Amino acid sequence: MTPRKGFTLTELLVVIGIIAALMALILPAVQKVREAANRMTCANNLRQLGIAAHHFHSDRGRLPPGYIGPDPAEFDRFPSNLHRGQWVGHFPMLLPYLEQEAVYKQLQIEFNIHVVTDIPWFWKMPGPISHPDNYTAGRTEIKVFRCPSAPNWQVQPGTGPGTGGTLLGVHVFNSKDFIVPGFTSGPFTSAWKDDYVRSANYKFLARTNYMGVAGCGAGNHPYFSRFEGVYTNRSQTTLTQLTILDGTSNTLLYGETCGHHWGSLPESKDICWMAGGALGTYLGLQRGRDALTIAFSSWHSAGVQFCFADGSVRMVRFGNTVWDGFSDTFPPDWHLLQQLAGFRDGQSADTSALLD
Repeated sequence: MTPRKGFTLTELLVVIGIIAALMALILPAVQKVREAANRMTCANNLRQLGIAAHHFHSDRGRLPPGYIGPDPAEFDRFPSNLHRGQWVGHFPMLLPYLEQEAVYKQLQIEFNIHVVTDIPWFWKMPGPISHPDNYTAGRTEIKVFRCPSAPNWQVQPGTGPGTGGTLLGVHVFNSKDFIVPGFTSGPFTSAWKDDYVRSANYKFLARTNYMGVAGCGAGNHPYFSRFEGVYTNRSQTTLTQLTILDGTSNTLLYGETCGHHWGSLPESKDICWMAGGALGTYLGLQRGRDALTIAFSSWHSAGVQFCFADGSVRMVRFGNTVWDGFSDTFPPDWHLLQQLAGFRDGQSADTSALLD
């Protein structure tokens, strides 16, 4: 009788079951290792940004301005604050310190913080693109600006809901007089996301997952202004100021922003690195895909990584920090986050509840 070759159905099912069990045991460990590597890469990216900012300070005697945004005289007059100014972040100024000299040399931007231009770094409709070289440079993917844990959502052609796009400028401020239907006085963010119907190419600019820390922005609000961050509109902050006031080891400099939610739909709205300047911390630390584009957020499970002004990188836990921007009461950990973000708030509460 010829010996039987192969496996019986029962034997195959047993083998498949064993393989499935092994996979179930191995995959979480593999994912944990991958996330640990991603977190380390993310921390290194933030550290590189901090080092670049310190080199800029060594050359100029001050940190870079948070961003060169609207005319200071119009800082809280929405929407007229959109009408003038370069609306460019400070990441372009850091390019020479990030081994991106070739990209930097392409730029045609007025970086003088004392000059207010009539045309932003990209263009101002109606009319032709002001500087095509800026657009070409802005499409250059720069690895140090991307967190490997954040999904690489692809912007889709077209202009309908869900197609996505990139924010071209971000301005964080606070005001006691700011009144817009649906909003009250306090901290606010003006973000420029151009008309993708007539400027569809701007949907595809290279993105950033990191921004400088504006805290509650600069302004005249009697309460929120105390939480002004290092990076605000046309700021000229020095490390000496930070050391004397709150201390560089207690002040946030850069953090992660990995959210894509803008308005009422999660339309994959990201921030292009040309607009990489500063975000407010007043909306708290948010999680993953549901996070707002204009809030600090992360896909890491424990919290959001930040580079402090002394160059160290630490995880800041999500905690209970998320505020809706309107309520009269704040979550329990909200003030601790603002204390870390503000560089002259004068507060000294124990922040260990948020820090690893």
